[in-house]
Amino acid sequence: MKKIIFSVACALALTSCGTVGLVGAVYTGYTEPAAVTSNELGTKVGQAKAVSVLGIAAAGDAGIEKASKKAGITKVSHVDKKVVSVLGLFTKVTYTVYGE
Repeated sequence: MKKIIFSVACALALTSCGTVGLVGAVYTGYTEPAAVTSNELGTKVGQAKAVSVLGIAAAGDAGIEKASKKAGITKVSHVDKKVVSVLGLFTKVTYTVYGE
């Protein structure tokens, strides 16, 4: 039992920086609004992603600019942020940009 508690405590300590925002102990999966403008809803959708492993290494470009360029969006209407995390050991953040 001591080994299990110690393992869980170590996992939580190692993932503290990788778990910002809403956090589930085992699994986190949610989408939330990140930004809204007064522009009308467009037909174009672009995504940009970044991942973190163990809260130690992170990579990717999850910027709104990157997602907009990928879809050819010049007028952003709104942005959604999706977070998926498993035990805080692996976290993926995806920004979805909508516009024209």
